[in-house]
Amino acid sequence: MRYFLLGSRFLELTLFLGLLAVAAPGAAANSGEKVLIQQGEITVTQADFDAELAEIPAQHHAGILASGKRIHQLLDKLFVYRVLAQETRELGLDKDPLLRQQIALAVEEKLGKARLKHLREQALAASPDFEALARERYQANQEQYQLPEQVKVSHILIKAEERSEEEARQLAEKVRKLALAEEKPFAELAVEYSEDPSVERNQGDLGFIARGKTVKPFEEAAFALKQPGNISPVVKSRFGFHIIRLEERQPAQVQPFDQVKEKLVQEAKETYLNKVVQTHLNQIRNAEGIQMNREALQNLKQESPGQRNPEARSAVNSGD
Repeated sequence: MRYFLLGSRFLELTLFLGLLAVAAPGAAANSGEKVLIQQGEITVTQADFDAELAEIPAQHHAGILASGKRIHQLLDKLFVYRVLAQETRELGLDKDPLLRQQIALAVEEKLGKARLKHLREQALAASPDFEALARERYQANQEQYQLPEQVKVSHILIKAEERSEEEARQLAEKVRKLALAEEKPFAELAVEYSEDPSVERNQGDLGFIARGKTVKPFEEAAFALKQPGNISPVVKSRFGFHIIRLEERQPAQVQPFDQVKEKLVQEAKETYLNKVVQTHLNQIRNAEGIQMNREALQNLKQESPGQRNPEARSAVNSGD
């Protein structure tokens, strides 16, 4: 197996946690866990893989587990950083005070995130009625869910790129007369004559459009049509000449709650959980007895880490 190093700040946590471990890297294999990779005393186990997978958002898990390449990349990362961690111990680099402090901070951050996850899980266990909260928001802010007037149209485009503008206009007028005669469905005429690249996919049907979503001449002609089946005059735009057919008009309206419910429920859930987390964090920040050394804080603006503790750095660099 050929391994390659994946570089990012995200991956550094694996090294930090590996350095923190007291047990030898091969200890997990002796506990009966399934070993996925082994080189001498270095092992990567199923538990390692599961823990690393848990770092990735759940919606991506199925895609990873369905791809041999992505599984290999994840295992590669675990193995390479486990070897690097062992090399770091053997070289004594794990004795660096700055590195050890970074490891401690990384562990505390990890534990802190676990606590926040636990807070969210506790909040969800209370089973708030998120749909009721979503409906309240919907009813209080219906202007946010207002849909503008829309028209559903089909069109046929005749370009002037490979013919003169007058020839393009004459062809467009001919096609319009065919559309008005209704001897063929408009979709068939679109497939036969339209030079819009999307015609093979949509047979000229552009779906619903709102004002401001198309070029101005096309928009004005489309919204001027009153009844389904109406055909516009030939309309010139920067794309060429259009023949437009109105399929349906949809007046301005408020979206029904059911159409936006899923999004609003998710927003209500996120708002609720964020409030739970922020309340807890504010309790921590505003707890009694917190004291800050303002003089030392002011000095942080003036000193680098090396200037604050040069003796410790010198001891490490000299190998003492």
